Amino acid sequence: MKKLVASALTLFLVAAALSGCGKTTKPASPTDTGGPVGLNGATAVDIAQTGDAVASHPALVDENVFVDATPMMFDLAHPGPGLHRPLRWWRTIDSTSKTVDFAYGDPDSLGRPTNAIATVHRHILGKFHLVIADSTAPDSLRRIVVKPLDDSWTRRLALHRFRVVTDSTGTRSLWRIVGTSGVLVTSAGATANIQSVRIQAGLLDTTITDPLQLHRLRRFPCFRGLELVHLTVTTSRNDDVVVFCRLGDRRPFVNNGDGTYSIDFMGWDFGGLGHLGVNAFANGTITSDTYPYDSQAWLMPFVARDGEAQVDHH
Repeated sequence: MKKLVASALTLFLVAAALSGCGKTTKPASPTDTGGPVGLNGATAVDIAQTGDAVASHPALVDENVFVDATPMMFDLAHPGPGLHRPLRWWRTIDSTSKTVDFAYGDPDSLGRPTNAIATVHRHILGKFHLVIADSTAPDSLRRIVVKPLDDSWTRRLALHRFRVVTDSTGTRSLWRIVGTSGVLVTSAGATANIQSVRIQAGLLDTTITDPLQLHRLRRFPCFRGLELVHLTVTTSRNDDVVVFCRLGDRRPFVNNGDGTYSIDFMGWDFGGLGHLGVNAFANGTITSDTYPYDSQAWLMPFVARDGEAQVDHH
């Protein structure tokens, strides 16, 4: 019978310090049990195990909200300002590349790190499709405008090295994911800038100011099934187009005219781990056929409280 032996985690207190520690993107052989190989004392086993931990928990690393091709339909009764009347938009993805950087720190008495931060990067290339009509002639022929899409996707994961005691082989170490951030997706040259997202649902009232802030797995926002959730987004401008995103669902926020945008929606009626997204577009992205694709999105994990998230909690 295995049991974990570890004191209370100090990982989230030292996460900022790790940003200056040694980094690697190249896992080594897990059979190499030699001493430290650099990287702030990380051994080849540490490097291999942290890489394996990230690769074996896609539910904590990936999300399928941003690249979802579900179109968003605009309210034709209130088309908004602009030279053209937007009708709907969607994304198609042509290619995605991925890298993972590891930063190790907080060494034990032997000089081996006990905590690590993995930063996952994706480079997403594709197309942003916008269906528009001339705003002065509502019945004119509709056309599709295609804008190149070049997005940078980033997420951070927190890992801790536990001491595992076994009856037959003694003591060994094992790295596990203990926390994750949300996801930040920003287009090349973006001017769209989300400043905060406030989430209100029942007794929950929290404001997120950094999508890459780390959260312990047991500290994700929780929604009850079919609970009313209210989101308030603040951006740097009062004429952005802000969109609520979840898998299979796209809808616009209400522009309050003061740089804030709001929406109400019903919480999920199933249990488990999921993501919701807030996507801000520069106004010209939606209302002009010549303005480039200009987007920033925050994607945030949550747990439906009526079910158990399928993740390892520590």
